[in-house]
Amino acid sequence: MTPCPSRDLAQHWESQYHAPLSTRKTQLANIDLFILLDLLGSSAPRIPSYFPTTHWAYTTFAQLEEQLREAGLFASHKANPRMWFHEPEKKGRWYGGMVQDDHVPFLQRGVEVLHIIPSPFPEVWHEMTDDGKHLDMDTVKDWAVLTTAWMVGALGLEDYVEAALPAPGRRGMKTEL
Repeated sequence: MTPCPSRDLAQHWESQYHAPLSTRKTQLANIDLFILLDLLGSSAPRIPSYFPTTHWAYTTFAQLEEQLREAGLFASHKANPRMWFHEPEKKGRWYGGMVQDDHVPFLQRGVEVLHIIPSPFPEVWHEMTDDGKHLDMDTVKDWAVLTTAWMVGALGLEDYVEAALPAPGRRGMKTEL
């Protein structure tokens, strides 16, 4: 059998039990949302929403992307003004089972999955030219900004980040949160 790190990890976490009175039974049960970021280094990725049960998280990404673009905080915006998360109003035709990837062993065990992968896949995917030279660095930076902003919101850290930002006319950031 071919080794599958994600399958092995999902199986391992499913068998790692917490203390008897714990709210969550296993390590796997600690996962509220599994986010798989994959094949995202090409310019202007088009990200479909794959699962109806995690469309709420997809929609949040779409809203944040729009806000960051409007604020001029997307480095790739001028070269590629198309929205990446282009299906915030999606109502049907979910293709979550079409892409077999590292999320599947978790999905099979009941974990909610937000699969962030472009469609179509980048042209260099699994080719000899699939290397760092084919990354669009502005897009990579935008992913860092977008995923950080999403996590700040998901963890409820907006007030802490706001407090750490410099006040107008003041240089630098606060060091304590």
